[in-house]
Amino acid sequence: MTVSSQGEAPLESPAAIRSGRPRAAVAAGNGGLVLVLVLLTVNVLADGPLVGADRRIRAAVQAPATAPAWRWLSDSWHAPAQLLVDLGSYQVAVPVLAACALIAAARLRTLRPLLTALAGVVLLLVTVTAAKIAIGRPGPGLTTLGSFGLGVFPSGHTTTATVCLGLAVLLLLPFCPAGAGRAAVAALAVVCLLVGVALVWCDYHWFTDVVAGWALAVLIIQAALPLLTPQPPRWSISRWGRGRG
Repeated sequence: MTVSSQGEAPLESPAAIRSGRPRAAVAAGNGGLVLVLVLLTVNVLADGPLVGADRRIRAAVQAPATAPAWRWLSDSWHAPAQLLVDLGSYQVAVPVLAACALIAAARLRTLRPLLTALAGVVLLLVTVTAAKIAIGRPGPGLTTLGSFGLGVFPSGHTTTATVCLGLAVLLLLPFCPAGAGRAAVAALAVVCLLVGVALVWCDYHWFTDVVAGWALAVLIIQAALPLLTPQPPRWSISRWGRGRG
């Protein structure tokens, strides 16, 4: 940032402008995700139009899911859909994240990857549990809540899989070749999508539960990632600019 000799308002350098654009895009994206969460939550609480859409989607999915030709996808614990659902369980997803965080911490020789992983898991547990209790949405085909008064909105398995596997990939991404890194991110997106599809296919969740889980997960990842790298002092650029003026 520089100041003109006539004492005019500070002007941002091209580099500063370029660095600000990604931040603005991220902020806009996060705002969009928050809006999606708010709209979906209000829809559930007010029995809005998407509740009817959820019912129609469930009927359309369960018709083939319960048909003899397709029942093998979910009829046992080792069926493909059930294995995908298990990727969103704490027993699977959290250890995977912990192992990747340990590898990243050893490679970088810092505890920051472990702190990032811990922050992601804590935010995951607090937000999902609080939302399930506060919103109290019964699952598909049910009229009562699950154990401990927990509802199904947002989808805990969707959020857990996306947060834990997402952070695991992002923590190891700096050590991957460019091609392998892109492939890992693409595979992550496919896996998270399939977990959500499997939850609807197995009739564990409504479709909007899954969408809310994806939105919440991205926000949690965005909140945890700043712990991975030390942040420069916010005043350093402005002070440098004043000195140069």
